[in-house]
Amino acid sequence: MPSYKLYKMIHFAGIVMVVMAIAGVSFHAWLGGDKADAGKPRKLLLAAHGIGMFLILLGGMGAGTAMGAISSDAGFATWIHPKLGLWAVVAALPALPYRSPRLGAAMFFLMPVLVMLAAWIAGGFAPLTR
Repeated sequence: MPSYKLYKMIHFAGIVMVVMAIAGVSFHAWLGGDKADAGKPRKLLLAAHGIGMFLILLGGMGAGTAMGAISSDAGFATWIHPKLGLWAVVAALPALPYRSPRLGAAMFFLMPVLVMLAAWIAGGFAPLTR
């Protein structure tokens, strides 16, 4: 079985990919770009977003299993549920910025907040469940 550290690295690699992809899409929309003129770079950013979301889920579930927060007997630790909800929200974000340039600007600045929230949930709730 792969180690906790490997799963954590996979998880962080996914986070970096997703943040870069959402930053690229939101920044393009913020500058007034639209789907039509984005072309191949937009497709690459969305592919990076999808791969990153998969890596986040793979690394997160693997790390959770390795640290005992996920088991077949006890199920999920309580702090994992908000993380999965946050994961679902981040998965939907690339659909928003082209609706309004303001949404692109908001998303550009919202992503660091969401990343910090996810880190706080993992570090803030985990000790309470042990």
